[in-house]
Amino acid sequence: MEEITAAAAENAGEVTVAAAVPPKKKRHINQQKLQDNLWGWVFCVPLIVGTVLFVYTALVIALILSFGHYTTAQGSVWEYLGRMFSGKANISDPFYWYKWVFCENEWSSSIWAGSQGTHVSWAYPEIGEQIGTTVNAAGATLFNTVFYMIGIPIGMVLSMFFAVCMSRDIKGGNVFRVLYYIPCVASTIAIIYTFKLLFKYDGLINKMFGSSIPWLKLGEGDSIIEMGAAQGIDPYWSQGLVSKLVIVIMSVWKGLGGTIILYVAGLSGVNAATKEAAQIDGASNWTTFWRVTMPDLYPVIFYNIVTSVIGGMQIYAEPELFFGTGAGVDLMTAGYVSLIWFRGIREGNASLGAAYGMVLALIILVLTLFQFWLDSRNKD
Repeated sequence: MEEITAAAAENAGEVTVAAAVPPKKKRHINQQKLQDNLWGWVFCVPLIVGTVLFVYTALVIALILSFGHYTTAQGSVWEYLGRMFSGKANISDPFYWYKWVFCENEWSSSIWAGSQGTHVSWAYPEIGEQIGTTVNAAGATLFNTVFYMIGIPIGMVLSMFFAVCMSRDIKGGNVFRVLYYIPCVASTIAIIYTFKLLFKYDGLINKMFGSSIPWLKLGEGDSIIEMGAAQGIDPYWSQGLVSKLVIVIMSVWKGLGGTIILYVAGLSGVNAATKEAAQIDGASNWTTFWRVTMPDLYPVIFYNIVTSVIGGMQIYAEPELFFGTGAGVDLMTAGYVSLIWFRGIREGNASLGAAYGMVLALIILVLTLFQFWLDSRNKD
């Protein structure tokens, strides 16, 4: 009898526990949310596929080719990759082209990395022999690229100043925003052509200041005169710096509008109550801006710096359209990317071009990681 009672109590307990656990409800699917997510993926898929194919896949292929000896005359790149993985590519030194990148020297006064390593000078060929100096092609173009990035801090300061002015309640503020943004949507070709007219020897800039500076070099064809060459001065450090300065001025002017818009948007999100409290406590306008406005603008500033550095390291079109001849790389003004194009595409040495590209990718990666490291330290 006692056993029956215990069994009945146990069964009753199980029934009670089972009754206490509520049955699982069938999850309701929000059709509208599901439809929105599907449409979101539809619009994202082309970007994802394009990024995977033309960025990540291309990056991996370029990295592999940089350790080989592939030229476009050897046929399909896929066939060469097959020979590399099967051990039939005959690669004696996989770092051969990386050594070439750091050892390819040209006459610094000739300022020309011509086909097959020939040294061509437009004027004063004897100056190169008198100076007797050489310059590494990668080092020269990399210096040019870094020089062009001088415009980044200049543009940041100017755009911040104009954004603060435009964020105030003044008449015609929206008109000024449109006017400053027009260069961002204007054709690069038209802008370069306009600046070439302004900075040519008899152009408006020299006439305004009564100067005779050969911003873009003098003469045509074989009669081009390089500043300082007649005095035995290496044109790379005279004519080259003057010509590169024109690119800096143009880049600052062209990119000002886009940065201004970002700063204006950032200023609109600054906490007005904090600014008012600082002013009530007697803080000056400069102290309020530096202590209250700037910290709130830091995310916008950080974004602008990172994207500007990445874009600045890849400058190509502006120097080529301003000074390029289409037959080689003008080491006085060309950016580093010009070497990738010339060696990899024009000469068809894809492995050398890939090696140049990998070095640039590594430099950009290090700079970007360094900026994020500084950002993490500031947050701590």
